[in-house]
Amino acid sequence: MSWSTTSDVLRFLAEAGGFLRARPVEHTTLLTEAAYLEARPANPDQAFGWWRDAAGVVGGAFLRAPRHAPVLSPMPTEAVESLPEVLGGAQAVEVEAGMAETVAATWKRGRGVELAERSRITLYRLEALVPHIVPGGRARTAVPSDRETLLRWYQRMLEKYPEDPSESEYMVDDPIAFGGITMWEVDGEPVAMAGRSRAVAGMVRLGAVHAVGDDESLAGAAFAQACRAASEIAEHVLVFAPTGDADAARKYGALGFRPVLERVMLGVRASSGDETPHP
Repeated sequence: MSWSTTSDVLRFLAEAGGFLRARPVEHTTLLTEAAYLEARPANPDQAFGWWRDAAGVVGGAFLRAPRHAPVLSPMPTEAVESLPEVLGGAQAVEVEAGMAETVAATWKRGRGVELAERSRITLYRLEALVPHIVPGGRARTAVPSDRETLLRWYQRMLEKYPEDPSESEYMVDDPIAFGGITMWEVDGEPVAMAGRSRAVAGMVRLGAVHAVGDDESLAGAAFAQACRAASEIAEHVLVFAPTGDADAARKYGALGFRPVLERVMLGVRASSGDETPHP
């Protein structure tokens, strides 16, 4: 029973892809991140790992995007035990909520450091899209001529999260290339957008949403249309929201989403670290 590691996303997918794709909802973060990194030039700062049991079957995996904390799949306790050594000096790690105590105890025992919960997010899955009234306007897929508008919007969104090292240029260029941004326009002018991941293993995850003037009705229209488009290409349509965000729970519930699991960001106690989760 041991971990194997690489900086090559293609090798990672060849070794652990079957394990991840078998449970696309639980593994949504690793699958979408791997697809994101597969489309980019290789970066020596990225890292991937997979754990095999005594029978040689993959039973756990992790992914570390450049400048981000490692993201762990659910895995047996035996796999967690050697992770502090495998992940080196990682100051933060994202885990499934049910693993948080085990991971924290292992880090304390293996590295002598205490991990504390920094944040918690809930994953929602669309059961069936609920029809709703939308404001005047129409939806369309973003095209290259929308790039400058989208860059301005993404930069405004990222200003709210100064600790997030994500690159707005790639967050725009990549989804435009695969048709992953839904625009909402009124009288021919774009006023809102909603993004999504690539479809992987029958799963799509919705992401950033923005509207001019933070207009909730316009943002909601773009998001609902993005959900509709995603449901046409994927069996599992997912979205994350901060756990305890009653407003998000209400909005997602009204559209037909239901909570399915929680993930937790753990970080070294009394230290902010220099790694953050990828959106």
